[in-house]
Amino acid sequence: MSQPEQDPQAETPPVAWSAALRGAVRGRAMAQTTTAALIVGSTLFMVNLYSQVRDGPFTGALAARTALTFLVPWLNATMGITIGLRRPGTPPRRAAPPQAAATPPEPASSSPQAGCLQPGFLER
Repeated sequence: MSQPEQDPQAETPPVAWSAALRGAVRGRAMAQTTTAALIVGSTLFMVNLYSQVRDGPFTGALAARTALTFLVPWLNATMGITIGLRRPGTPPRRAAPPQAAATPPEPASSSPQAGCLQPGFLER
């Protein structure tokens, strides 16, 4: 009798938290999380703290709030990558090799309801 085939991902245990976290703070992942923290942190800083820093005085409490404004988005992005790396069966993403010939985009529909539901909308 043959045994039923089993899903190979079902048997693979998740990666350890420590290994996933090490992967999230190295190389490309670190560059991505730092970029995200700088963009989100700068926006939050301008909205929430800029007037206080501009008008002064710059106290230790304000310095701590400013640091947290950048640290929290970095931690959020890092934990997102860490959780993604823990999933079994999902190897790290590699840059795709360039394609020999790009396919031309499909013509846009004239229907106003089509909008962003068309395939390839984000690639335009």
